[in-house]
Amino acid sequence: LQLFGGAAKQLEDETKLRGDIHILIVGDPGIGKSQILKYVSRLAPRSIYTSGKGTSGAGLTAAAVRDELGGWSLEAGALVLGDQGNVCVDELDKMRSEDRSALHEALEQQTVSIAKAGIMATLNTRCSVLAAANPKFGRFDRYKVLAEQIDLPAPIISRFDLIFVIEDKPSREGDSKLAEHILKIHKENTVDYEIEPELLRKYIAYARKNVNPQLTDEANEILREFYVNTRNSNPEEQGAVPITARQLEAIIRLSEASAKIKLKDYVEKEDAEKAVRLQMACL
Repeated sequence: LQLFGGAAKQLEDETKLRGDIHILIVGDPGIGKSQILKYVSRLAPRSIYTSGKGTSGAGLTAAAVRDELGGWSLEAGALVLGDQGNVCVDELDKMRSEDRSALHEALEQQTVSIAKAGIMATLNTRCSVLAAANPKFGRFDRYKVLAEQIDLPAPIISRFDLIFVIEDKPSREGDSKLAEHILKIHKENTVDYEIEPELLRKYIAYARKNVNPQLTDEANEILREFYVNTRNSNPEEQGAVPITARQLEAIIRLSEASAKIKLKDYVEKEDAEKAVRLQMACL
């Protein structure tokens, strides 16, 4: 869904609604998070891969650089170069917090505003961000509250549409399947594709360019009900609010992306149900 993205809209008063889906994967080491990011960065028609420790705030947004004549100019960073594409950020938790704060504006407003060295500029960053992070203590601890083990500030977490928490639990059946798969790859040097990557890239590019699905009344009803019911599920007045309006926009984007994959002009009931199911799995 993230590769295809929702439908971006511009209202009459020039307000922009983003169509890009941001996803965060938090999981134990060795479950293949970096593999997913690397693969997405190879598969997406336009993509950039960057990793935590070696990434600064200026490297994500833009850097003011002196040219030969002694004047200042801007050089685009990862999020600006990934405009209209995918940006994969690995090891998000290892980044310095002041560098990570460069993501706030880019994730929600999809622009980067810069005031450096006498240059005032606003650059577009209309990209989907796929980020991966490790838990606070290196691995998930089963006996502690899950939310406390994700070592990221709330403003960043709320900007991600889907947050997948993946635990590495031992199981005889799962482990033997995984071991078989890895051993087979090492022996035969081949991977079975459902769809050839080259064809899939063209399909993604075509869908992103030509398909803009619209919501139907049936889909709207499902999304509205989910939002109202989930928000009011906690009867106590002082309790935490489970979801905000950002999550409603997230499920709208997810249902649009689901329709876009099938090259449909309208978002139908099944697409809305798929989006709600994904959001519930993450909650």
